[in-house]
Amino acid sequence: MALWMITRVRDKAMWLLRVCDQHYGLKQGHRIEWERSYCIRMVEQGAPCIVPDTREEPVYQAAEINDDLAIGAYLGLPLMDSRDQLFGTLCALDPHAQPATLEMHLPELEHHAALISYTLEHALRDAQQQRLTTFIEHPDRCEDTGLPGRDGWQDIFEQEQENCRSLGVESTVMYLHAAEDADSLVIADSLAALLRDQDSVAHLGGNQFGILLTDTDHNKAARIADRIRDALNAKRMLVRLHQDSLTPP
Repeated sequence: MALWMITRVRDKAMWLLRVCDQHYGLKQGHRIEWERSYCIRMVEQGAPCIVPDTREEPVYQAAEINDDLAIGAYLGLPLMDSRDQLFGTLCALDPHAQPATLEMHLPELEHHAALISYTLEHALRDAQQQRLTTFIEHPDRCEDTGLPGRDGWQDIFEQEQENCRSLGVESTVMYLHAAEDADSLVIADSLAALLRDQDSVAHLGGNQFGILLTDTDHNKAARIADRIRDALNAKRMLVRLHQDSLTPP
């Protein structure tokens, strides 16, 4: 097969986490619309997992992705998490039809899909543990607040960028600016009370803070920002918050 990929399904798209492509020009970080894909038909409609010749499967011939890619053969298997929820897919494409013997590899491919699912599940757990380790143990710390400083924030930020690329995580970074006369320790304590265990916060100097909200999309982050503003306003502190989404590039 000319293309092999491991994808994560999120936000109506297949995010490409691992790609081995000899034909189509697809790369890590690219995404395919879920509704247009073959994989949605395999997952949601029970279409065949292995199709040596897609011309013989009307359900795949009707897929809109055919307008973008020449697909003569298809292979797709779901990747499930520990809660038996869909994480993504193991998928392969080729512009040309393949021998019918391709179907004989289904048991082997199912085993590989289960192994990949297990590996990804543990990689997500390891990523969360690494976030905590970086936040708690980073040597660059602010003396006033005890939080990671600018160098610590840079490492937190870059680490999460890699999580987005390799695991399809969607996170949000937020920057908080308060007045110069605001008490930075009160701000730090307030943020610690409002944020989740999975999140991180750093003191960037003065009354500027960086906040990482992991596994959090723009809408969820906006609600958290509202809670932060309300909590600090109640303490007579006016703050400005700016947020950016971290998604696979």
